Amino acid sequence: MKGKNVYDNAKRNAGRNTRFMDIARRFIRNRAAVIGAVIFSVILFGILFADFIVPKEMVTAYKVSDKMMPPCKEHIFGTDNIGRDVFARILHGSRITVGIGVGATLGSLIIGAAIASCCALFKSVDFVVMRIIDVLTCVPSILMALVILAAFGGSVPSMIFTLTFVSIPGFVITIRSVLLRVVEQDYVKAARLSGTPTVKLVLRHIIPNAMDEIIVDATMTIAGMMMSAAGLSFIGMGVKPPSPEWGAMLNFARDYFRTAPYLSIIPGAAIAITALSINLIGDGLRDALDPRSMR
Repeated sequence: MKGKNVYDNAKRNAGRNTRFMDIARRFIRNRAAVIGAVIFSVILFGILFADFIVPKEMVTAYKVSDKMMPPCKEHIFGTDNIGRDVFARILHGSRITVGIGVGATLGSLIIGAAIASCCALFKSVDFVVMRIIDVLTCVPSILMALVILAAFGGSVPSMIFTLTFVSIPGFVITIRSVLLRVVEQDYVKAARLSGTPTVKLVLRHIIPNAMDEIIVDATMTIAGMMMSAAGLSFIGMGVKPPSPEWGAMLNFARDYFRTAPYLSIIPGAAIAITALSINLIGDGLRDALDPRSMR
């Protein structure tokens, strides 16, 4: 009996490894996705090792004699109006902008998946929740975000909370549509009839079999969250200067666009390149996880 269990476990692990290798091969064949992964790997390296590349003190350190210096050997991204190094601010600001995008996505994904699971399993809960979602989706998400930020301020935690809150309805709708297909499968019905606890049913049978579409949707959402965070900071409702958040840096650079355009171009390019790389990865994951979607 013990030998049979070991054999079954080895067989399952071999099947998982084979599927993973197939997904990896399809992803690698997508050149755009590989380029996006390489670019984002460089950005992630900068996020993780920013303190070793440039000391954090350089974010606020200034030298008036070096103010408004264009990109040069000493300051590869130039300096701002009080002599702060733009490269140091872009590097450490990546933690804020990308961190808000990832944090808000994870928060809304977890809460949305939990609510969507209840909707898929219980029709009475589904009716109530979907009516609430209908009401929430009638209000533009940007307007709701502005109201929440006006009440709580534009700190990083409040930004994550705001973007999480306004994104939950979208995740609930998306994940619910996937889970409704999964709960109709025979193995889920058999597990429910056998008395499997609801939490175990969701975590072991429902969510894992919907994970492919959830991963793709979450990956694509990170870029949108990051752009929203930068946009809110740009209009003055998000993270405030002197924080090196990329949107706040763009807002600050508006007054110097004619005299020092690099102050706008560099953070704008950082936002665009990071969002593009994440979208390319998401697009590659979609094609790798579902070969039928490949064009």
